[in-house]
This record gives sequence, structure tokens and C-alpha cells, in this order.
Amino acid sequence: MTVHPSFDLFEDVPDADLDSGFFALEGELLELACVRECAVVHTELPELGGALVVAFVPLSPEREISGRRAVLAACQRNLPALYAHAVAVDELPRTAEGAVREGELLDGVMPQLARDLMSPVAMAD
Repeated sequence: MTVHPSFDLFEDVPDADLDSGFFALEGELLELACVRECAVVHTELPELGGALVVAFVPLSPEREISGRRAVLAACQRNLPALYAHAVAVDELPRTAEGAVREGELLDGVMPQLARDLMSPVAMAD
């Protein structure tokens, strides 16, 4: 899992809270039994501002809904002041060195984010 803090997006949240929250979130996400791997990306979402986008690879298709719920619950516990959105993906795009390609990842999940933001019912699994 990768966490890439970009604290300038979260001016209202003290840096110490962000540091401890991201550290705790990373640890908790790594322990989820329904998630094979995940990445947290900080971005700006239209009309929402700074947000966490957590892309995760479910252990199996049957665990996608429980994975989304578990990821969102972990975000809420660790960084409650930030909007978070969890999106299931087939795989995380990576560089040859193994780093997550954030731009490519966001390009792939933004259509799903847009659909979910337009229809909150779709987000409520």
C-alpha cells in the first residue's frame, strides 16, 4: 500500500493530526482481511475539495462490498475530518520500481467517483 501525503490540500487539519492519522490508516488498511492491496491518493474533487481516494483490490469479487465498507470505516476512524471514497479496482497501476502510478490510477477511478457522487444511493452498498 502507498500513502502519498500532500498536506497543502488539507489546510484546515493540523499537520500532526494528518501525520498520525495517515500512519494509523496505513496500518489498519494493511490488516484488512477482505483487501489484497490498496493505495491512498490525495486529490481535489469537484465541489468537495481535498479528499482521500482509496483504490483497493478486493480479495475476491464477493468481498468487494465488505472491502469498501471496511476501507471507508478505517478512513473515518483515522481521518474523520477528510472526505474519503473507496473504489474497487482489478489492479493498481505500478511503475517498474513498484510505485503506484497515481495519475493513471486517478484517471481510471474518476468515472466511478463521478457516478457515485451523482448518485449517493450507488455508494450505499
